Amino acid sequence: MTQAASARDDEGFGVRLQAEAAGAGLRKGERTALRLRAAVCALLEAAPLSQLKVQDICAGAGISQGTFYLYFPDRDVLLNAVLQDFVADVRRRMLDAARDSAGRAASLQATTLTYCRIFAANRGLMKILLNHYEDFPQARAIFQGMNRAWIETVVNSIRRRLGAEMPDEDEIVRRAYALGGMVDQYLANLLLARDQRVAAVSPDLETVARTLAEIWRHGFGGQKPWD
Repeated sequence: MTQAASARDDEGFGVRLQAEAAGAGLRKGERTALRLRAAVCALLEAAPLSQLKVQDICAGAGISQGTFYLYFPDRDVLLNAVLQDFVADVRRRMLDAARDSAGRAASLQATTLTYCRIFAANRGLMKILLNHYEDFPQARAIFQGMNRAWIETVVNSIRRRLGAEMPDEDEIVRRAYALGGMVDQYLANLLLARDQRVAAVSPDLETVARTLAEIWRHGFGGQKPWD
């Protein structure tokens, strides 16, 4: 799948796929595959995974069920492809946010805000990744892979910066996983569970991101990866 370029973080992945499908220069097969992926995203924003049916995906994409099976053998293969594409896009956009920032503190804030906006714009996809549904166990491996790749990015960044002064790597990894889990849990409470108390102290995503980024920074304390 081609990259959905020039994206805003508050645009859902499915919206961007649909826009890409409507663009010029695509072969019919590429356009259909994008429309199928976009339909999955749209349906998951409105209904749980248990209600995601091939016939509804086809209706959303504007194709026949016969055409669907020319591209994917079943719903789960399509869903797996959508999630793989989505997490690759999340990683790319967070790396872009880091590269576009001036300084380490700004990079931490930018990547955190980017993730918050992506989460808010793709609640259906994030719900599947976080909840590890028993009827779609592939989500667990995809989510773990996304986390592992980002933790490796964090560790490598610290290693390049500190060199011989690099603290115990296992400790860095433990803290990064714990802090990443904290971010996901906070956003899940705010955006998926819609916890009223969390919502009351979260007026906007910029405020949330500032708090979460500050906790990340302090979570490494005297090890100074972002100071």
